Amino acid sequence: MFQAQPEPLIGLDIGADSLHWVELARNGRARLGLERCAAESLAPGCIVQGQIERFEDVSAALKRLVQATGSKHRRVALAMPASAVQTQVLNLPGPCSPGALEQQVLQAMSLDRDPSAAALAMDFGLLHGAGATTTQQVWTATTPQDMLQDRLGLAESAGLIPTVVDGQAQACARTAALLLRMRPATNPAGVTAFVQLLSDGASLQLLAGHKVVHQSAVWPSCPQTVFELCQLLQSEMASVTWGGPRARLELILLTSDAHQEPPWCETLALQAGCDCEWADPVKALRHDHQALSPGPIPQASAGLMTACGLALRRFKDLC
Repeated sequence: MFQAQPEPLIGLDIGADSLHWVELARNGRARLGLERCAAESLAPGCIVQGQIERFEDVSAALKRLVQATGSKHRRVALAMPASAVQTQVLNLPGPCSPGALEQQVLQAMSLDRDPSAAALAMDFGLLHGAGATTTQQVWTATTPQDMLQDRLGLAESAGLIPTVVDGQAQACARTAALLLRMRPATNPAGVTAFVQLLSDGASLQLLAGHKVVHQSAVWPSCPQTVFELCQLLQSEMASVTWGGPRARLELILLTSDAHQEPPWCETLALQAGCDCEWADPVKALRHDHQALSPGPIPQASAGLMTACGLALRRFKDLC
């Protein structure tokens, strides 16, 4: 009862055609509820391929969004577009001090000898529970420095305090894992394919239980037919192996930039031979917790999945 609660954290997605705002709160000891949820449209050309082209227009839209939510909170978590984030896992000698680990990472990625590395922002961390006593696995992520600074400056221009920067794909996967936990019946041995169909490409993540075990490269274009998507799914599934027997695909979670469910789910389920659902975090989180947003709740889209995943960074026990 008297345990300190984590500080409020806003999930703010800066999408190609809209901004999404999500705040979550605990509804009871372990249940999450939707505290606030809102969206603000952007004019065409404001953001192109993840790059903020019309900063003042996007800033004005964000200020309108802040005012519309009526939120008193200012700490925000932001996301970099999936196409702008490069991730990898390194096997390095260890354990060692934080300073020595950073130098090892820079050397392994050749960033200490690459003049162009100054244009990149880099983050890294240990993978918990991985590696033996003489080695350690380290995840790394790099993104263009100018794109990162634009997003930080945008948040600050609206009086917000950027606290966390995540990858769009990672934030969405966090929401997908939450949706799996909230399902009334889940096969922990099965595999879930989480597919994102975006305006600047598409991507796939495979989750075993609630853990991401595979993430595809960003496909440069979205599949145009159910058959094409099934072919990509089968190709990705065939390229991934787990420690034990090949797990069966049990569920496809689908999201896109569109603000309504595409007419693919039923056909995709039949062709893939498994369940297929439209990912809607708002529907899952509203239950008996009343949203405080003054306007209509935005319809499900990839932007809401991202914003929800960013807001989840507040709750470390769920991430």
